[in-house]
Amino acid sequence: MTSLTRRQVFGTAAAAAAATTLSGAASAKAPRATGQAPGFYRRKVGEAQVTALLDGYIDVAHGFWTGIEQATVEELAAAAGLPDNGSIRIGVTSYLINQGDRLVLVDTGSADLFGPTAGKFLSALAAAGHTPDQVDDILITHMHPDHIGALLENGAAVFPNAQIHVARLEFDHWTSTTAQSNAPDFARPWFDAALGVKAAYDGRLNVFSGAPEVLPGLTAVPLHGHTPGHSGYRLSSRGEDLLIWGDACGIASVQFEHPEAGLAFDVDGATGKATRAKLLDMAAGEGVLVASAHLPFPSFGRVLRAGEAYAWQPGEYRFEV
Repeated sequence: MTSLTRRQVFGTAAAAAAATTLSGAASAKAPRATGQAPGFYRRKVGEAQVTALLDGYIDVAHGFWTGIEQATVEELAAAAGLPDNGSIRIGVTSYLINQGDRLVLVDTGSADLFGPTAGKFLSALAAAGHTPDQVDDILITHMHPDHIGALLENGAAVFPNAQIHVARLEFDHWTSTTAQSNAPDFARPWFDAALGVKAAYDGRLNVFSGAPEVLPGLTAVPLHGHTPGHSGYRLSSRGEDLLIWGDACGIASVQFEHPEAGLAFDVDGATGKATRAKLLDMAAGEGVLVASAHLPFPSFGRVLRAGEAYAWQPGEYRFEV
């Protein structure tokens, strides 16, 4: 590591001051930027390199919460320093795992299925230096559109060489016309995305049951409730682990302090609540590194105990990857 001497520090400061004097009091106006750079962030887990890919964001209105008073949600949002606008803004993140001999995605972005503030997954993938044809496998946590949307473009497969892995309970639910007809109105179009994936990736679908090692070093973790076959995936490499838990616990400003809080998007809210309680207890007890699609980007961190509830501890920025 390069160390700075006192002489170097003061020399740099003097040079900066001189440059300011020579340039004069520039007052030219410049237009404001309209957005961030494509969102990606890398870190190591053992020998694997994991890249978080930001698809954009969505706003969750306070009225979508269940199992918690709206006034409490408003208080929690205010305590977190969030805008007082009736909603909580959350990111949409997927993960690219480079194991050296295999390139694996956990979920994809939403494409055009969740409005103009999301759908930037493929841009983030390109900015991170990869193309869809390089991806060998895609692990699906669940088949909501913000997790599978970018698998398709105009009904065709975006990833020409990838095998798709998804839990049997999840696949059967979202490809069922009976389940679609019984779903709430807002959720019925979501089944069409899953049916599109089924058609486009026919012959490249691994529909698994239970908690198998789906790929070397990557084990499925059943986390049912948010959706019927919702799964997390545990990456293990050289004595280090990362648990990517999808949407089992997604909104940091509310659900760590109030694990009983669910959302209208939960297919089985009671099971989701029980799953979340067990998940947070396990994560805090083990101290395992976790990541989740809707936690603050880049979403890596750990769960801490906070009295009878929990708190989110974001990971420190990693300078080396």
